[in-house]
Amino acid sequence: MIETYLPAYLVITLLFSYAAAIYLKGRFPGENEARKQFDEERIKNLEETRVQKFLARASLYKYNRLTITLFIFLFNIAIPVVGYIFTLWICWYLIHREYEKKVILTNILDLNEFKETFLKTERIFGESSMINILNDAYIPKPKKLRALASLASQPTPASLSIIKQTLSSTDDEIRLYGYSILNNLEKKINSKINSNLKLIQEKSIQKEHEKNQKDIEIDEAIIATASEELAFSYWKLIYMELSHESLKNNFLDSALHHITIAKKFYHKKIEQESKILEKLKENQEDNIIKIRQKKVKIEEYYEKLSSLYALAGKIFLYRESYEEAQTELTVAKELLPEKSSATVPYLAEIYYNIGKYNVTHAILNQHSSLQFNTSLYPVIKVWEDEENA
Repeated sequence: MIETYLPAYLVITLLFSYAAAIYLKGRFPGENEARKQFDEERIKNLEETRVQKFLARASLYKYNRLTITLFIFLFNIAIPVVGYIFTLWICWYLIHREYEKKVILTNILDLNEFKETFLKTERIFGESSMINILNDAYIPKPKKLRALASLASQPTPASLSIIKQTLSSTDDEIRLYGYSILNNLEKKINSKINSNLKLIQEKSIQKEHEKNQKDIEIDEAIIATASEELAFSYWKLIYMELSHESLKNNFLDSALHHITIAKKFYHKKIEQESKILEKLKENQEDNIIKIRQKKVKIEEYYEKLSSLYALAGKIFLYRESYEEAQTELTVAKELLPEKSSATVPYLAEIYYNIGKYNVTHAILNQHSSLQFNTSLYPVIKVWEDEENA
């Protein structure tokens, strides 16, 4: 009986498969004749067997009547009778299934715009900026605490400004942690200021009662070192924006006062050490080690003095006293020419603020080492572009 109906079943299945293939043509409405001709030429040029050419022809197009017919035929042979029902459902599903439309013409974008504008980008793989981590309600609290801890490990104006945003957080733990970071940093700086002020006061009183010149010089050295630390501590409070607005001027005045004390001492020491060095050079062969030691000592004093002049320049720049700032920074640059890249950006900023853009341009382009500074690199590139324009 099976032998009687098998040929009829095969013929019916083959016709059914062919009809289904024709019906499925509606699933691929846009046939590209040019593409089909191109593929036909490729098949003709193949140096392969007939079987391989047949397989190549069967796999080239999305809508290939031969491939679809063979697939449906084999599918129905493998699943007799019931396969018809599945085939009808599959054909109906493919015809009526709709997909989201996609833009395929990329030439509608003007790629030249990318040279002048920056598109907004968003991260989609879980990474995020610190501000988004701290403000997003869906970020787990442990992750926020780790973010705060990482910011606290390297306190900078940028990181502290982010930490300050947590003071308005609705989460008590996050808010208190942010406050404790700022409070501890401020306490640390204030503690250093108080200890140095106390040390200066003690040594100033002690100096008045000293009779030995060597002891007086030791006290002066301690006072100068403490004054130097005080100046940088006061500036740190301003730079980190940890001081109250009403106290800023007092802190800046105090910093300049202690800079003056320290500068006076180091100028004096450089003069003294230079005189001793000249005497040692008279018998250079006998005093090679001492000469080397004196040179190292003088270089240390020059480095300290240069940093003090640079700090004074930054303070005057902060106050927009550009003439005084220029004088201080120029001296700092001349005292330590090999490290002038630390002061040059501030000089460039001064000339920019007073409208001397050509000088700003010249300064930034004379120091190629500034390009290795990641924060200054974009600024350098802007001025290079101005030159090329």
